[in-house]
Amino acid sequence: MNQKPVAKLGFWSSALTTLMIALFFISLVIGNQTMMFASSFLLAPAFVAVMTSIHHYASAEKKVWSQLGLSFAVIYAVLCALTYYIQLTFVKNNYLPVAEEAALLFVFIPGTPIFAQDMLGYAFMTAATLGAAPVFAGGKLESWIKWLFIFHAVLFLPAIVIPAIPMPVNETGTGVGDLVGRYANIVWCVYFGTAMILVASMFRGMIRRAG
Repeated sequence: MNQKPVAKLGFWSSALTTLMIALFFISLVIGNQTMMFASSFLLAPAFVAVMTSIHHYASAEKKVWSQLGLSFAVIYAVLCALTYYIQLTFVKNNYLPVAEEAALLFVFIPGTPIFAQDMLGYAFMTAATLGAAPVFAGGKLESWIKWLFIFHAVLFLPAIVIPAIPMPVNETGTGVGDLVGRYANIVWCVYFGTAMILVASMFRGMIRRAG
């Protein structure tokens, strides 16, 4: 099988994923909510493409693990892409005569249903990397990717319980809950961005070897 198309898709999708993480990081620093939602929305299909590439890269005996990771990635993408699309459309431009109290259900702040949906989505993202981790077994670079994928789940899967923890937050979304989330997101950007850079490097090496 010609692996060059797989390598190219893997490289460009992981590069795009890294770029979206970088834009998300910048949006946190400068406080640009539109950039945050837009980059997060585009991150979802980019990550699915990364996991698709990993699935086709995996050896035959390990495809069960890459398929598991890809399946979890699709669940993440559906949940989170929907979350951010709602923020960029319905919440930002509410053209319907919807009562303010009803619209508040869709505002992205701790304590709302849409926030809980987003946290569930990212739990599936961490499950995706955990599922795909056994695919990587060759050499130092793949070993780094494998353990970064594993600890991505270990470190960030507990975020699934965040919506169940009462944290002080006001109607504008600011407060202790927002502050905790902001710092956690910054740490995640650095950690997962590093993992995606290494995945891009792995696929870039495949492209070079393929000539």
